[in-house]
Amino acid sequence: MKFNVLYLFWALAFAACFWLKDNFMGRSNTSFFGATETESQILNYDHTVVIQEVLVKTGDKVQAGDTLMVFYRAELDQESAEGLSDINQYAVEKNAQNSILDKSLEVLKAQHQTELSELQAQIRIEQAEYNAESGVRKLLGESTDLNATDPLRAEKIAALRSQIRQAEEEYRQRVQEIQAERRANQAVFEARSAKTQIDLDFVNAERQRLALVAQVDGFVESIAVGTNEVVPQHKEMLKINPLQPTRIRGFVYEHAEISYQLGDTVQLSAYSRPTVLSQGIIIGSNPQVVELPVRLRKMPEVRTWGRELFIKIPYDNPFYLNEKIVISFE
Repeated sequence: MKFNVLYLFWALAFAACFWLKDNFMGRSNTSFFGATETESQILNYDHTVVIQEVLVKTGDKVQAGDTLMVFYRAELDQESAEGLSDINQYAVEKNAQNSILDKSLEVLKAQHQTELSELQAQIRIEQAEYNAESGVRKLLGESTDLNATDPLRAEKIAALRSQIRQAEEEYRQRVQEIQAERRANQAVFEARSAKTQIDLDFVNAERQRLALVAQVDGFVESIAVGTNEVVPQHKEMLKINPLQPTRIRGFVYEHAEISYQLGDTVQLSAYSRPTVLSQGIIIGSNPQVVELPVRLRKMPEVRTWGRELFIKIPYDNPFYLNEKIVISFE
């Protein structure tokens, strides 16, 4: 029987239709295409500042860590001056209180010495009178024992000696109280000064970061402020166009039966460099079905629709800007 080529053509066409259905309409496929892109990084500051100096110009290439601008905040000078003034005032108050305590201690010591001198003098007088009377009694052959011959005088001398001991104890206690007050003054001064020093350390730390620093390598795209300008907090100051891509814009084919959610991890590979691999995290999705760009279709000649997807990639990723990427959900 003669072979009809037309039958072979129709068979191949029929097989091709099934192949297109399975591989290009995306019903059972878990891999799709996207392209890397970059977003301009907008830099601002979290306080109102005065621009003291702009160190770059539009078009300059910068590296992560480069200082782009230097700022000035007048309130930091004021807070620093107030803090130092407070510490000086604490020292003045402490010294004044200690001076009063030192004077009180001197007065207390003088009064104590005077009291002791008076009591000791009375004891010496009583003792001298007794010694004189004792000499007479001795000549007369009488007893010279104080308690036996003059018990009242003995009690008086004993009472004077007891007053001396009591005065010594009261003086010792009062000295300890004054010394305790002095230590308390020092502790209060140190506590207040330490608290203020913490505030000063914070102010100094804020001074250290009075600069705008590049976070990524790239080119200065635009500068929105100038020298001596007062810039409110969070207002855009400068844009950097990164050298590396920062995300991938891809598409999931309309008929793909794939479920995903924000935060899911996907596998990535360069379309023209299959060994170049990385991972990404889904950060956005558009539920609206749109027509895919020609470059991201599996067959450029076949019009294809799908859902837009945005994937965040690490800054140190190995991809080129605008490079075609294979996105795999496997």
